[in-house]
Amino acid sequence: MQEDIRVIIFGVGGVGTGIIKNLVKRNGIKVVAAIDPDPNKVGKDIGILIGSDPMGVAIVKEPKEIIGKVEADVVLNVGFPCDVKDTFEHMKWAIENKMNVIVASAETSNLWFTDSALAEEIDHYCKKWGVSYLGAGATQTEERFIIAMTEGSTDVESIEFTHHADVQAFSDESNAAEWGITLTKEQYDKGIAEGTVKSKEDLKSSVPYLANALGWEIDDVTLEKVLTEDENGKIYGFTGIVRGFEKGVCRLQLSYEMFIDPKREYFDHLVIKGVPMVDSMNNYTPDRGLAATIGAISNAIAYIIKSPAGYVNSLTAPAFGIILDDYRKHI
Repeated sequence: MQEDIRVIIFGVGGVGTGIIKNLVKRNGIKVVAAIDPDPNKVGKDIGILIGSDPMGVAIVKEPKEIIGKVEADVVLNVGFPCDVKDTFEHMKWAIENKMNVIVASAETSNLWFTDSALAEEIDHYCKKWGVSYLGAGATQTEERFIIAMTEGSTDVESIEFTHHADVQAFSDESNAAEWGITLTKEQYDKGIAEGTVKSKEDLKSSVPYLANALGWEIDDVTLEKVLTEDENGKIYGFTGIVRGFEKGVCRLQLSYEMFIDPKREYFDHLVIKGVPMVDSMNNYTPDRGLAATIGAISNAIAYIIKSPAGYVNSLTAPAFGIILDDYRKHI
C-alpha cells in the first residue's frame, strides 16, 4: 500500500486544530505541515497545540517557508473567511506545487451556479497543474438533505427550510466576519462597506442549485436580512431569508438563523408541500456547526485526491461519508 496521505493545514484556529485532532485518530493519513501567521502559534508543535504529544511539525508563518521542502497531497485552507476570488489567489502556491486544495467556504462549493467565470478560471488553472480545487463544509449537507427528501415525492409545490444555529462554538472574530455577530449595527454597516464583514449574498447560491435539481425555472431570488441586537446594541443574531420565485410563486424559502443562543439550540426544519407532505425536524448537539465543518472537510480529502483535475462542485459530488478505516483504501 502507498505511503500515508499527506496534508497541510493552512490556518490553525478552531477548525484547523479540530481537523488535526480528527486526523491523528485516522489511519493512512498524516499532517505534514501547518501554516498560521499568528505570532503566538508560529514555532509551536501542532501536537502540543492540540494538547497531545509532539508530532514533529512546527507551525510556520507563511507558505514560502515550506515550499520545496514539504510534499503534500492536499492543502486544507481553514483560515479566516475571505472573498472567494482572493482565496483562490492565495492558494495558487499550492496548486502550482501540485497539491489539491480544499477550502472551508460555502461560497466556493457551488461556483458553476454562482460565478461560472471564476469556476472556469479555477478549473483551467487546476487542470494546467493536474490537481483539484473544492469548497466544502457543513453547508452542502443541508442542500443534499433537501434533495434527498424529495426522492419519494410524486409532486412538490414548494419547499421551506430553516437552519437554526447556535454559533458559540466559533470565535467572536469568525462570527463577526461571517455574520456581523458581536458587532454594533454601525460596525456592521461599516464592515459591509469595507468588505471586512460578508454581505451574505452568497446565501442565494443554494436556490439555483436546488431549482435546477427539481426542474423549477426560478426567475427571481431575494434576500431579506434581519439583525437582532441585545440591550447594549450588540448584534447577537443574524437571520437571512432567501426566497426563490417562479412566475411570482415562491417555490423555495430558505431561512438561516445564526444566533448566540442561550438555549444552545441547533436544528434543521424542512417542510415540503407536496405529495406526500414532509415535515422533518433534525435536532443536533450545539457543536454541530464546528463539528460538521471539521468532519465534512476531513472526509472530503479522499474524494478530492481521486477526482479528475479541475474545479470540483461539491454540491454535485457524492456525499463525503466518514472514513473509519484506512484513508488510502478510498482513493
